Amino acid sequence: MNAVIYALFVVLPYVSLAVLIGGSTYRVLRWAATPKGSGGLYLGLYRLVNRAGQRGYLSAAGHILARMLTFYTIPKNSYGRDYGTWLGVFLFHWGVFLLIAFHLHLWMPWLRVGEETMYVTGMATGAVALGAGLFLLARRVGLERIYGLALNALDDYVAITWVVIIIGLGLAMRALAPPSLFGEAVAWATGLSSLHPTPPPAFPLFYAHVLAVELFMIYLPFSKMVHPFTFPVNPVLYGKFEDMDEVRRRVEEELGWGA
Repeated sequence: MNAVIYALFVVLPYVSLAVLIGGSTYRVLRWAATPKGSGGLYLGLYRLVNRAGQRGYLSAAGHILARMLTFYTIPKNSYGRDYGTWLGVFLFHWGVFLLIAFHLHLWMPWLRVGEETMYVTGMATGAVALGAGLFLLARRVGLERIYGLALNALDDYVAITWVVIIIGLGLAMRALAPPSLFGEAVAWATGLSSLHPTPPPAFPLFYAHVLAVELFMIYLPFSKMVHPFTFPVNPVLYGKFEDMDEVRRRVEEELGWGA
């Protein structure tokens, strides 16, 4: 194993994981310590509007989880009954969730799942997630004004584009991979987790796919996509949420929409 391969596919995975965990923890703890009150707009690491309607901790937690898992507030509030956007967001997020879950098979080769089943399921899920991601990216290009300029910030384009590239590389790798790739990938992944690293599969698309994932792990704590990690410290869980209408009024005043 040459020095470049060792650095990118043995050292960098550990660095990426450390930055992902450490950076996300730092962001959440720093946000949790930030004063929150009637003068602020804080309902997450980013200014996300949330009407809890809570009747206790479990009610509030259920509300947040329902929002995270079903995205039901998109057609209800955010986009004016835009069910096309809701479907794109739902398919994109759940496609990514499932693809991450499928990759756990690398560390659990004892699971009795047929290779053909894994191939068809993975390719179908990846294709759906890729199509939904491209739809959301194209939609953002033409989006003018919904919830202000923050929705079309560079971070939004970078995040979606990066995930689309990762999925695209993964689909190409899976379609063109030699039969030996999966076994070699399992050996590489389990070697990393056991602290006894082995060389990665010598396949260019594997290199590109894994490198894109590693760099994304480093980027994620410093991006807007870190917001799911705010769940344990979301003030909605503790009854410290603001009235949504009042928040919207202040946002509109700041952006000059009320003029």
